[in-house]
Amino acid sequence: MAFQGKKLMDDPDDAVTDFIEGLVETYPALHYLDGFPQIKVVLCSDISTDKVAVISGGGSGHEPAHAGFVGEGMLSAAICGDVFTSPPVDSILAGIRAVTGPKGCLLIVKNYTGDRLNFGLAAEQAKSEGYKVEIVIVGDDCALPPPRGIAGRRGLAGTILVHKVAGAAAEAGLPLADVAAEAKYASEMVGTMGVALSVCTLPGQLTSDRLGPGKMELGLGIHGEPGAAVVDLLPVDPVVSHVLQQILSKDTQYVPITRGSRVVVMINGLGATPIMELMIASGKTVPKLQVEHGLAVDRVYTGSFMTSLDMAGFSISIMKADEVILRRLDAPTKAPYWPVSVEGDRPPTKLPVPIPTSCSRKNDEGSNRPQELSVQGRILEAAIEAAANAIINIKDCLNEWDGKVGDGDCGSTLFRGAAAIVEDMRNYYPLNDAAETINEIGSSVERVMGGTSGIIYSIFCKAAYAKLKENNLPFVESRQWADALEASITAISKYGGAKAGYRTLLDALIPAASILEEVLILYIIFISWSRIRYRLQTGGSNLYS
Repeated sequence: MAFQGKKLMDDPDDAVTDFIEGLVETYPALHYLDGFPQIKVVLCSDISTDKVAVISGGGSGHEPAHAGFVGEGMLSAAICGDVFTSPPVDSILAGIRAVTGPKGCLLIVKNYTGDRLNFGLAAEQAKSEGYKVEIVIVGDDCALPPPRGIAGRRGLAGTILVHKVAGAAAEAGLPLADVAAEAKYASEMVGTMGVALSVCTLPGQLTSDRLGPGKMELGLGIHGEPGAAVVDLLPVDPVVSHVLQQILSKDTQYVPITRGSRVVVMINGLGATPIMELMIASGKTVPKLQVEHGLAVDRVYTGSFMTSLDMAGFSISIMKADEVILRRLDAPTKAPYWPVSVEGDRPPTKLPVPIPTSCSRKNDEGSNRPQELSVQGRILEAAIEAAANAIINIKDCLNEWDGKVGDGDCGSTLFRGAAAIVEDMRNYYPLNDAAETINEIGSSVERVMGGTSGIIYSIFCKAAYAKLKENNLPFVESRQWADALEASITAISKYGGAKAGYRTLLDALIPAASILEEVLILYIIFISWSRIRYRLQTGGSNLYS
């Protein structure tokens, strides 16, 4: 059964921007970059470039993460993607440029493919511009027993503890290599597992209550994706016992915590869990860690740190502690949602910055669309328009299907890309040049889609462009299109790490490439046979002319 969720917002597409505007009005120590609409970057108002900048981010919907942890002593900037969608490369680059000085910056990235690809590509671009950049990947998920699946351990609420350690290390004046080393060490010391009583409701979309009455989910992610198991609803005491056993299991060895270790604990609400229930979970967790697992609990943080919109449930994070980690966690910070007070006068809430070239290109240049289309140009226009409209028309179906296995936003993400392609094609695509048109499609997709699919489709188009450009033919024939498709598939597999059978879009692209190859072979046989038959019928002596 699906139902329409109730949300206090205007246009769901503007929800992230509206959230940021409310955030900076509420907390004077924060402001945001004022520029191209796709750039959603929250900054610390007192930007100091004489220390290492610490940047994180990801899809929105996890508030207060990540923007709520921007502030002196914690994050220098947070890059906000659309809801449950990785931020685009342009936004990440804008954030890096805004806060990074000679000492460089550390990017803290949760272990999701889209985040890794987008932050990774932005890091490489920033390095080419002369910035010092290091990346630490956080995968604190302890829900999946070995083998842990293709995607590996997901980044969950334990990431916030890594933010705090890294931010305090940077504030102490450590060089980039040392800040990165402390963050990486902290990421290896923390494990997290979540439980949920409901799925979340994405803005503007239908929500399927896949759990049903009397059920709960163990080991789910923070995007509403299915967990490790669905079980009958249990009291909190056995639930906490199961979660702690999973995180501290000697068989899986997710974290190097043994009896006698010192630990810090984070009880994190997923968005719709009352503080009463979170405190009940805390009250069950600490004695179990002390008595049943023989651990010394040094710090307990209870509240909503990394949510999943309006999901009912909580997660538990356990981090092995030492004197350095405790000192970093206790260090002062002005980040508004770390559990300390917030001080400061109200500065301007907007900081104008240069818009990245890829965002401003269409404002600065004239139309690339030719006045008169060639035969190939007309074919390309018709094919692109038909494909884009087909995607636009099945947006809701794609969301519904994706909601059964993922976070339910596939249709909305593809819709944004298809709509941008149709709009840009009318003004900017050089349709008489097939290679350049494919390149522009990649730019359109990267600009508006974000997330895993956005960067993957961008890589797809860039690889096809490079292959088509090798031949530089005025008219691209079937053979060249097939070769370009093969090059795109190879590039996606190389950068994304997926192969056939991994349940990714490659499972559709690889068979498509095989079928295209078979069709081409049949086409060549048909043409050859037609020529032979024609020569035989006309008495020609040269069968191959």
